[in-house]
Amino acid sequence: MRWWRVAAVAALAVSAGGCVRTISPARNFDAYEHKAKDTAESALSAVQTARLGARVGTDGDAFGPYVSVLFSEAEEGASKAHATFDSVQPPDDHSDRLRRQLGVLLTEADDHLGNLRIAARRSELDRLAHLAEPLGPLARKLDHFIASHE
Repeated sequence: MRWWRVAAVAALAVSAGGCVRTISPARNFDAYEHKAKDTAESALSAVQTARLGARVGTDGDAFGPYVSVLFSEAEEGASKAHATFDSVQPPDDHSDRLRRQLGVLLTEADDHLGNLRIAARRSELDRLAHLAEPLGPLARKLDHFIASHE
């Protein structure tokens, strides 16, 4: 059973690393909204990977260095998606509101993923489950954002 969890975490980590998309200019709200949805999907992937990593790290099903790398890659993927999206010029006022809304979620993801990485590097694996608790509600918010911008 343990090997299955570790394999699942590894698969999620690999898929999270490939989710960051190159973002080109948005000429109208629809294009900007699509870029926002893609960015939220990348962040959600990183968040879900970290949730699973926190679970296996806390349960003792993975070593500290492994979850440390996992969290580092999840954080890097989320922060790259955030930075790439921030570089896109919002084409109108409606896009500005969308940018602010998603920005709050992306900043929250960056903060929580960073906290998990730091704890794992300090070998504080017993804290991972507690630090990952906010990721469940964040994942639901990101999922709602994605669904509302299909």
